[in-house]
Amino acid sequence: MSAKNIVIFGESGVGKSSVINLLAERQVAKTSPDTKHCTLRYEAYDVTIKDELYRIYDTAGVDGNRMKPSGFLDAVTNADKLMRELRDNGGVHLLLYCIKAGRIPPTFVTNYRLFYEFFFEEKIPVVLIVTHLEREEPMDDWYTRNKGSFDHHAVKCVDHACITAATNLDQRYKQKYEASKVEVRELITRHEDTVVDWNGGDGWLARFIGKLKDLLTGRPSKSDVFGVLTKRCGMDDNLAKEVIQKLNR
Repeated sequence: MSAKNIVIFGESGVGKSSVINLLAERQVAKTSPDTKHCTLRYEAYDVTIKDELYRIYDTAGVDGNRMKPSGFLDAVTNADKLMRELRDNGGVHLLLYCIKAGRIPPTFVTNYRLFYEFFFEEKIPVVLIVTHLEREEPMDDWYTRNKGSFDHHAVKCVDHACITAATNLDQRYKQKYEASKVEVRELITRHEDTVVDWNGGDGWLARFIGKLKDLLTGRPSKSDVFGVLTKRCGMDDNLAKEVIQKLNR
């Protein structure tokens, strides 16, 4: 049975691995904190939902301006590997953007731009999963209060789920954990028939590096990589320049 591919992304520590374990109903993904930032490591896990096989790619380490240029270079290289693997295995079905409840950090836009606009070229639907909401009653109230922030930054999500995925909860929160399991599974199956026209990122890395010429000649435009990293992804100008110089070498 061929699997439908899903990519889950977000900052370190927001609960991506816990969401995978929630779906699998057992611990298959490691939940220890990431120690390296922006290496875009990824691991694939098979999960069955309503007799349908899904392969969930757990990405790790894209943490906004904490990234180092060498780390971003690793991220670009590994992103190209991920694109090729997804293309060879049937493309991408859905993107799960995982964030932690609380004050919305500035980097939530950076992650969204990198994955939705830059890596997947605005062709894959994104659904939002908000974690650590066991103390919210009801959990979906968090999204109601914060929806304006997503609209303000033009973060487009076709659906959302407000959940808790922590396994070390007080007994009084166990019911919310079970409800979260149902919610995330239904979130995914609601979009199982989505048809996506994505070419698998063929030649993505070459196109990325090909955009460096404008910056090196001192004439960056909105369409070049400098504009993408600073204007769309919120990266500091000096950091973006250093990243591009390393890529060019």
